[in-house]
Amino acid sequence: MAVNGAAVAAGLIGTGLLWGALHNKSVLDTTKDVIKGKKPAPGPEQSGVTTPVFAVTGNIGSGGSGSSTGNIALGQLMAAAYGWGTGANWAYLKSGWEEESGWRVDAAYDKADPYNHAYGIPQANPGTKMASAGKDWQTSAATQIKWGLGYIKDKYGAPVNVPGWSANGPVAGYEGY
Repeated sequence: MAVNGAAVAAGLIGTGLLWGALHNKSVLDTTKDVIKGKKPAPGPEQSGVTTPVFAVTGNIGSGGSGSSTGNIALGQLMAAAYGWGTGANWAYLKSGWEEESGWRVDAAYDKADPYNHAYGIPQANPGTKMASAGKDWQTSAATQIKWGLGYIKDKYGAPVNVPGWSANGPVAGYEGY
């Protein structure tokens, strides 16, 4: 029986969010802990506070040439850990990766081009760079998004700083990052 890495990732994220909600920890802080590979720490004890429980459902983390809706939802959830889940940074990231890959896990820039080996949602070039985020880098949206978010943070500081990106698609002359 094959194990679907995307389903496992979605289940882990959902479990982490549920855990955080039950322990009075914000969804953002719990997500940050999960993405960093840490065991989520409980938040402060509060009496009389009702914490909403969020369910992670749908096609989250699936890739291939199918719907990218689940990958976008997962990307927004993971981007929230960087403070990029809403506003201009989210708009730039969503638009940028839509242009780069259509949010598809198996997107390849141009298989016929021997000099470009870009792959996946963030179009890592070469795609093997994403192995630093997980051995399932070729098939896991969560692994690709994790790597891509770290790359953007380290290289540009935030999605709004990626040259050629905008909230409404690439600017004239954009050739990829």
